[in-house]
Amino acid sequence: MLRSLWLFAIYIGFLGIGTTAPFVLVLGYVWVDTFRPQDVAYLFLNELPVALIMGAGAIAAYVALDRRSPPPPMASHVLIVVMGMWVTTTMLWAVSPEQGWVKWDWATKAVIFSAFIPFAIRSRIQIEAFVQIYVLSLAANFVTFGAKTLISGGGYGTNLGLLAGNAGLAEGGFLSTVCLMVVPLALFLAKHAKLMPRHRMVSMGYLGMALLATVTAVGTYQRSALVGLMVLAAFMFVKTRHKFLFGLTAVVGGLALLYLTSDTWNARIATIGGDGLDSTTNVRVLVWKWTLQFVASNPLGGGFMAYLINHIDIPASPGSPVGETQFGRAFHSIYFEVLGEHGWPGITIFLLIIGSTLIALSRLKKQTKRDPELAWCADLADALQSGIVVFMASGAFVGIAYQPMFWYTIALSISLRAYVYRVRARQLQPEEGWRGASRQIAPAFVPMPPHTEEQANWRTRGTRLATEKPRR
Repeated sequence: MLRSLWLFAIYIGFLGIGTTAPFVLVLGYVWVDTFRPQDVAYLFLNELPVALIMGAGAIAAYVALDRRSPPPPMASHVLIVVMGMWVTTTMLWAVSPEQGWVKWDWATKAVIFSAFIPFAIRSRIQIEAFVQIYVLSLAANFVTFGAKTLISGGGYGTNLGLLAGNAGLAEGGFLSTVCLMVVPLALFLAKHAKLMPRHRMVSMGYLGMALLATVTAVGTYQRSALVGLMVLAAFMFVKTRHKFLFGLTAVVGGLALLYLTSDTWNARIATIGGDGLDSTTNVRVLVWKWTLQFVASNPLGGGFMAYLINHIDIPASPGSPVGETQFGRAFHSIYFEVLGEHGWPGITIFLLIIGSTLIALSRLKKQTKRDPELAWCADLADALQSGIVVFMASGAFVGIAYQPMFWYTIALSISLRAYVYRVRARQLQPEEGWRGASRQIAPAFVPMPPHTEEQANWRTRGTRLATEKPRR
């Protein structure tokens, strides 16, 4: 009861403050979409369309109250809109229309709202507030999971977080990927957070969240988490300026991982290269082969949930002498998910969004890393790049292409680039009004050139003669 009242009060607080500051409603939507209070409340919120109310309120408040400084045109921003239009178009020929429209309902919300975010999130404080809300909302799930993993060791399919079941953040593959994407963001907040007091304990808290997020990823026993962790470590090693310290930390962490993990975890990871029916890796490969055959005859894809029509013939093995046929096996890969559902145009747009964002963030870092005022932008660009790279690596084995964390990362990169664009434009634009006029009228101070030795002697001699009393 108290938990429900507390969550309802937070929800009403977002709505109330958002009536005067529309960006707060965007933060409220991120909180609802990430923390999902409607799934843990027993009263009020579990009976309301909380995400719809918050999202519609954010767009309406922006249009009515705050339409200043829209982001400049960017390739990734345009591509997000194109992606939303294309995934809707593919539903016209969907092979599983009934289930497909259910996925369309939540998937397009993530895509379209991410296109709106850069319009409302503009300043440094707003960008940091977005990161804070996102990280802290996820922390409610992985902090408890990580702490319990340190005690119990975790387990495959074990629910140790806030949510139960096998969907959303309760699903191990999704949770582990999100946790690894959070690590660089938590490290960024530990270094640059302004909304929290600048204190050593606050920074230690963010570092603790990064550690628990990593422990949670390992504790899910997901093989995709191990792939993502290795890619994240390699990417951060390349980016960091303190390579020796980072390398030493990574080695110590890896040895601790080998020491603390159980035989069950080692056996689970060892199945990556396994054979036969017991290896889900082989099943994934068979699903991917079916997907390639499907798009060969359906190059525009089969709409959302197209995998429901597949059938996978698993050959005989020691565990199953006669083999087996399975129906409706999920894609288990962001790439084959987009390819199977939206065809070659869909996967092309998806990869262009990723590629254009990574290139733009690299350019932004080069532009800002030597500017003290914008140094935080370079570090955030690194953190966002790291998150995208982890998503690309872990997502190769998990079907999470339309989960919000990826689209929020793309939206945040657009907001960051738009912020830098505005700052640069302000630096180059002359001041208007009486301040600018006074600076243009007032003569500039020009230092005198240094005197030669002869001129210096003449000036000294003249000064001495002028001060001496006249002789009689």
